[in-house]
Formats: sequence, C-alpha cells, structure tokens
Amino acid sequence: MTKKEMNELADLIVDKLLTTYIREQSTWYTNSTMDDIYSQFKQKPKRKTKKKDTESELLGELAKLLTKLEYHKEKEEYEVCAELQIEIDKVNEKLSKL
Repeated sequence: MTKKEMNELADLIVDKLLTTYIREQSTWYTNSTMDDIYSQFKQKPKRKTKKKDTESELLGELAKLLTKLEYHKEKEEYEVCAELQIEIDKVNEKLSKL
C-alpha cells in the first residue's frame, strides 16, 4: 500500500467517524431535555454508614466535650455550655446502653 493510498484510507476513516459523531450529537441535542441532562450528571449522595460507637470512642468524645464545657464555663459562655451539656447527655446515654 502506497502513502497516497494510506492517506486516502485515513481520510475515509476520519470522514466516516466525524459523520457518525456529528449525527449522534445532533440526535442527542434534539432529543435531550434539560432534565435528562441534569439527571445524567447529577451525583447521587453517598450514604453515610452509621458507625457503631465503641466504648473507647465514646469515652474520648466525652472527655473532649467535658474539656470544652470547662473552657466555656471559665469564659462564662453559658449558651455554649448548655449545647455542650446536651451533647454530653447523649454520649452518656450511649455509654449506659453498652
């Protein structure tokens, strides 16, 4: 096969590929709605697996919360203390269930 024949073959292949590509794109653009396009690219939210808390993790969390509580008590930030106390109660409840 000569270079001229190879170039003619390459031109035919590229022409066929481009023709098919353009035809597919025009079909896609005329048939697709914005909802179709959005749903195609929309990422599904990843499910968070609920990790079962171990006693040591809960105790670590409790220690962290108690430290924060003392810090905010010293600064007299009682609203933050109330929120922290709610979290502490939740951790204590989980610990009592173990």
